[in-house]
Amino acid sequence: MKKIASHGEIDIFAPERSRFSFLKSPYAAHRTHSAVDIYYADFGGEALSPVDGEVIDIQNFDTPTPFKGRDFTEYVLAIRQNKHVVKILHVKPDVSQGDAISKGDRIGTFIHNGYYTFWNDPAMHVEVRKQGDYLRASNNLELMPNIEWNELPSSKTIELECSVEETNERYTLLYALFQTCGEVKGFAMDGGLLDGYIASKESGFFGIVKPNGFFHPVVSLEVAKNNSEIKCSGVSFSLSLKEPRIKVIPLKYGDELFSVGEKVRIKLGFR
Repeated sequence: MKKIASHGEIDIFAPERSRFSFLKSPYAAHRTHSAVDIYYADFGGEALSPVDGEVIDIQNFDTPTPFKGRDFTEYVLAIRQNKHVVKILHVKPDVSQGDAISKGDRIGTFIHNGYYTFWNDPAMHVEVRKQGDYLRASNNLELMPNIEWNELPSSKTIELECSVEETNERYTLLYALFQTCGEVKGFAMDGGLLDGYIASKESGFFGIVKPNGFFHPVVSLEVAKNNSEIKCSGVSFSLSLKEPRIKVIPLKYGDELFSVGEKVRIKLGFR
């Protein structure tokens, strides 16, 4: 397990194969930089504790869904560590109240529910909360990314030459040259690492993680193949403990924009 973030004395860990995002969600705590989503398994796969502590509460509730007859239950798992509580969502717990947990212990399985869009991968949502205030959505206990910063490209425009590595009905994964800061890898712009979803038209959930904080510039996006612009919903970036990839999201489920091996150019620039 590798440390990826902290709030005060509370450290958050993830498996070595993980990627993670502070900004790729409209969920309230992400807007205040107080949550991180961790990705490393399939739906139904094993979920591992990101912290040490004691399980003090497990709750569940129904999520909105257009599909009848499906179990789209959400769970809240609360783990106490010292004077704080770590709140975990999107995991069906197989631990019990009162259990002592160490980081890396199995705590449940990744679930799919009504908070996911078609292109979302399984994620563990993690927040640090005050005791007695871990159920409501909003939070202002900001997380500090655990990144060993070095000098990154400072340009306010970038052009990424990518190759298509995987394509399916949900999205396309692209490989491109990336930057490394200690154990964290990602794609650099304006002296930081890109994190979040950049929409082609509407506002997305996007920012740049920098040594002195999170920034949310408005950027233009162009996705092109063979010098022809490709219409898509947007692209998403995340930080990674392994080689990162860029995700291109189609306008609707089932649209396959590319074939494996094709070359794609992504251009971003400050407006």
